[in-house]
Amino acid sequence: MTQQDQSSRFSTITRGLTAVALAALGAAGPAQAVPADYFGLHIHYLGRGTAWPEVPVGSLRTWDAQLTWAELQPQRDRFDFTRLDQYVQTARQKGATVLVPLANTPAWASSRPGEPSRYGPGRLAPPADMQDWRRYVEAVVRRYRGQVQAYEIWNEPSDAGHYTGTLPELVTMACEARRIIRENDPAARVVSPASAGGGRHIAYLASFLSAGGRDCIDIVGHHFYVPRQSPEAMVPLIRQVREVMKQNGIDHLPLWNTETGWWLEDTDGTAVSAMVQSGGGWQKLDGPTGAAWLMRALVLGRAEGLGRFYWYSLDNPYGLGLLQATSRTPKPALAALSQIQSWLDEREVSNCRTVASGVWSCELLDAGRRAVADLLWAESATASMTAVPADLRTRWAGCQPPGESLVPAGRLSSLTLKPAPLLCPRATR
Repeated sequence: MTQQDQSSRFSTITRGLTAVALAALGAAGPAQAVPADYFGLHIHYLGRGTAWPEVPVGSLRTWDAQLTWAELQPQRDRFDFTRLDQYVQTARQKGATVLVPLANTPAWASSRPGEPSRYGPGRLAPPADMQDWRRYVEAVVRRYRGQVQAYEIWNEPSDAGHYTGTLPELVTMACEARRIIRENDPAARVVSPASAGGGRHIAYLASFLSAGGRDCIDIVGHHFYVPRQSPEAMVPLIRQVREVMKQNGIDHLPLWNTETGWWLEDTDGTAVSAMVQSGGGWQKLDGPTGAAWLMRALVLGRAEGLGRFYWYSLDNPYGLGLLQATSRTPKPALAALSQIQSWLDEREVSNCRTVASGVWSCELLDAGRRAVADLLWAESATASMTAVPADLRTRWAGCQPPGESLVPAGRLSSLTLKPAPLLCPRATR
């Protein structure tokens, strides 16, 4: 993760995009139900104090679980797949697909073995000999043929805290990895190196693609972090990335959000981490707010056409976890993850927009592209619509806030909304 860069370098990218054009990204043909593997997760300490969660998890990304190249091949002539075997086998038992990031060079293979990093000496530099990279990729792909569905080339290379090599070196690693993956597991897919945030990070993605990376990937990955803003701030970033994809002729490829999260307050006595308190300027969210933002992030991401959304994370020790960092008890956001999945079951999300000042609305579609429900929320605080437009009174008559009575059809004159999404089933005809 990195500090969000709000540079305006790409602020003009989406000026020419209209709401109609954006809606058309996935509008053709029957609506597709939100797939189970859209709901992704990171688990750092699986089997080491953290159990697989009771809520549904459709996909797993193995970052920050001590499963990088440096851990898998601690010596040139020795591999250790013990922990990755556990992750892959558990995910398969639970019905989750697996995304494995290929990153972090062991010191023995590094082009700068003494270079310091928070991950360990030499790990952020590319290998001194590309043949070592090839052997590593081949060993992993052969072992997990048919078990790992996708591989991601490096993590957040746009930040010097994650990668210190050159762009051409990264493109070479991506293209060599894709060739090896195709030869050893043709069904597996390659995800681009995922940058984190806007501004210069999207510029880095554009440079990677134009330098030849676009020819060596199957999926575009990005980390849509907005740590000091609400989930609605992801929408322009997603559209900027899509415009970069279009400019590089790969707008037909899937776009995955392979890592995003917020600072979810720990209330079990865990000391606040410097990473969130001062290092990145994160906004702290209490339990209800964190739950609301998780639901809105997943809804908005899907409305913008994301194929996967990997939440970071289940058991993060720095305040970004769905479990309390010390006690490992669930935070409200974990229940919210289950709730939003139940609302989106066999449905698709469409037409998210502001319908009043600070009020958002999204439609839920069935397989026939019929709108069967709406999700409504206030973006920043409680919002009151004192005069609901006449054309929305019947549509939203199914809204039933917790503890309140259902409003008779056609008589919804006012509505009070909160940051947590409100489900409003449409009246059946």
